[in-house]
Amino acid sequence: MRLTRALAAGELDVYVDYSGTLWTNVLGRKDNPGRAEVLRQLTAELKKRDGVVVLGSLGFENAYAFVMRPDRAGALGVASLSDLAREAPKLTLGSDLEFLSRPEWKAVDAAYGLGFRAKRSYQPTFMYRALAGGEADVISAFSSDGRIAADRLVVLSDPRQAVPPYDAIVLISPRRAGDRRLTGALKPLIGKVTVEAMRAANYSVDRDQAKLSPAQAARVLEKQLGR
Repeated sequence: MRLTRALAAGELDVYVDYSGTLWTNVLGRKDNPGRAEVLRQLTAELKKRDGVVVLGSLGFENAYAFVMRPDRAGALGVASLSDLAREAPKLTLGSDLEFLSRPEWKAVDAAYGLGFRAKRSYQPTFMYRALAGGEADVISAFSSDGRIAADRLVVLSDPRQAVPPYDAIVLISPRRAGDRRLTGALKPLIGKVTVEAMRAANYSVDRDQAKLSPAQAARVLEKQLGR
């Protein structure tokens, strides 16, 4: 909220936020009309309200997602949250420290009725270790987390669209909206950053060995995009 106000006031020129965050926290919406429609309505509303320009989505989401080890998901026949609801009474959910108090969990639980045998909260690193060690059968994660790719985890689909989309979108302040040099430099990034690329970049910063700094990871990603 503070960053959005700063952008509207011209204290910031550009920043990246997530469509679901703006949808719920700025527009006060609780529905989910779908990824494309959320972006369309956000673009129109932010322009009308504050003069803020939504240049577009970078191409990846960073949404809450439920993930499982591939062997466990395969053995149970779980590929979606609907499948998970069927098996949940036998399973343990691991989550980060705040997820179970967030509206995303309430929306998912209301949509699917996930009556888990047990729910445990962890620091993120320990949550992934709990999944690997079998202390948790499924965990809440962020869809661009590098550990999803590194551990070849299965991301469960959300057929009822209980979780709003969280596209990474580029926002431009009203006073810089007409700056063609700025928008021209940013437009080539729109739609170009895949979730797989972000997972790799995030993991290069988070891994235990041979870590990159965020700046180094950004330069690697820049080269991959041909910038």
